[in-house]
Amino acid sequence: MPQADNNSSSPPGGSGTWSKVDPSLVVDIALKTLIGLGVIFIGGNLYVFWYKHNVLSKIEAAFNKTWDDAALVQLIKQELSRFDLLTPDLEHASLQSLAAKLSEVHPRRQEQDFVDSIVKGEMAGSYFLLVGPKGAGKSGMVFDAMLNIRNKGAVFLEAHPDLEVFRLRLGNALNYEFSEDMQAGLFQRPDPRSGGPAMDIERALDKLYEVAMRNGRRRPLVLIITKIQNFQNDDQGRNLLLQIQQYAERWAIRGSVLMTHTSAIFLNLLRHRHCCIHHVRSVQDLDWEMSKRTLLCRRPDAENVNSVVHVVGGRQSYLNKVSRAEEMLQAAEDLLRSEKAWLENCLGLIPDCDNDVEVVQKWSLHCWTLLREFVRLYRVNQRESGDSWDPLKLPIIPAWRCQQIMTRPDYLDELDRLDVVYIDMNSNVQPDSMLVLRAALDIVEKEGFDELLEDVRCRIKEIENLRR
Repeated sequence: MPQADNNSSSPPGGSGTWSKVDPSLVVDIALKTLIGLGVIFIGGNLYVFWYKHNVLSKIEAAFNKTWDDAALVQLIKQELSRFDLLTPDLEHASLQSLAAKLSEVHPRRQEQDFVDSIVKGEMAGSYFLLVGPKGAGKSGMVFDAMLNIRNKGAVFLEAHPDLEVFRLRLGNALNYEFSEDMQAGLFQRPDPRSGGPAMDIERALDKLYEVAMRNGRRRPLVLIITKIQNFQNDDQGRNLLLQIQQYAERWAIRGSVLMTHTSAIFLNLLRHRHCCIHHVRSVQDLDWEMSKRTLLCRRPDAENVNSVVHVVGGRQSYLNKVSRAEEMLQAAEDLLRSEKAWLENCLGLIPDCDNDVEVVQKWSLHCWTLLREFVRLYRVNQRESGDSWDPLKLPIIPAWRCQQIMTRPDYLDELDRLDVVYIDMNSNVQPDSMLVLRAALDIVEKEGFDELLEDVRCRIKEIENLRR
């Protein structure tokens, strides 16, 4: 019997199957796979390179964006319409005529030249903090300076207590998307948002530094953050202020970016007081003559201007509000009544208080003790000055003396946050505004106030003795 061929009965998938595969086909498939992977790799890297370059270009475009004549005309018309000064003849007026009218509505303050120099980038090598009470006109002067340069080379944003909101505002101001629009998920291992808002802010500030350094510039870029007192007074807020200050110092040393802050709270100064390249400028209320001039420029036919200024003082925001009212004196008195009601509700005194509100009454007692001292000093200055007395000059007490008067060092900062008092950069304390002082005058000089204060003091002592 003939012997069977061993090769004829080879199992499927054996070596006979591979002998039928064309080696050139394997090489062709391998080459196509390698070429495809190479194209993906090279294309991905080219996209990432283009994206990074585009990010810097978009940030640079945010600083190069300027307001044209049409935009300036619209902004000035909106400002004039706030005070009902946009007359029919100004509807079709030229930019020069509108600018001249706006300068009449907003008399130039002595601090405006300093703010103009900052926004123009003429004061490189430092970073700045404009500090003053709320409504004193800090943001308004910054806006006027940006109008003068048509917003070229400067970016303006407002702080917010929520870091996510501030992150979004910073991204919109810098035209930066925080890599959220990047179509390269295949080449990214971590999520670009995994670090939280603090890391996003770090990336945005780092990109801004790259933009400032990649091209030679005659003047630095200007980044303005207003109302930094809105940041929370907790670990997150303090860490964010430290993060911003570190970049501001680095930029100031290199002269690449000039950062400016505005604030109404003294606590923010404590993190900057030891820095030699950080400059603080105080912005106060208008004086008597400047306040009258501001009202007369907006209401040339107004009456009782002296009485209005005597009530609201030189606070820019209050002057803006009463100048838009039909009866300015009535509007000023309404503001005074509202401020007086707010003080009485916030610092209410209860002579027969229960035991569980002892802490609240102790707070009110010490606050009114300080306000009574401010009222006393104001009347003393009025008697001693005679004919040269300035009715808008607020009494000033050093912070250490205020702590002695209140017998509590921790209450002063809370009064500053509530805008009852204002602490300046020299640690001097004054009433937050003339309106607050007028309200305190009406309350403190009312008959029976001293007896009410003493009754509350005795009640607190009685509660403390019962607990012992």
